[in-house]
Amino acid sequence: MRRSTTRTAVLAPVVALCALALAACSVNANLTVPASKIAQDAEGALAEIGEADVDCGEENVDLGNGEVVECELTDPASGNVYDTTVTLSDVDGTKYHVDVQVAETPQG
Repeated sequence: MRRSTTRTAVLAPVVALCALALAACSVNANLTVPASKIAQDAEGALAEIGEADVDCGEENVDLGNGEVVECELTDPASGNVYDTTVTLSDVDGTKYHVDVQVAETPQG
């Protein structure tokens, strides 16, 4: 019996140390996607109204319902730049839907 008691006493601190290490690693487990992918998806959503060049910056975007990404849309025909808001919805892992709102007037 002594032998099993000794093993339990030695394993308890190891298990506690592993639990602390795992807790420290799981602080932020949000999935992300590059902003360039969001821009590409916004361009796809706008394809029915014509060609557009969307830029959403360089940062990674958290994949979460209601996540809002501020972008700029450049009209290749006129060169006008419009403020554009892309909102993520129906997020399921790395799958999501984009809702795109383009300002009615170009930046001034």
